[in-house]
Amino acid sequence: MSRSDLPPDARPREKLLARGPQALADAELLALLLRTGTAG
Repeated sequence: MSRSDLPPDARPREKLLARGPQALADAELLALLLRTGTAG
């Protein structure tokens, strides 16, 4: 599953912009900072 297959509200970057950093898990914030991620 690619990131584009996820609904917009489940994508970390879009979630960050819509709800702020408090809405993301530590792993999601770290993945955004490192520009990495894994499926699932």
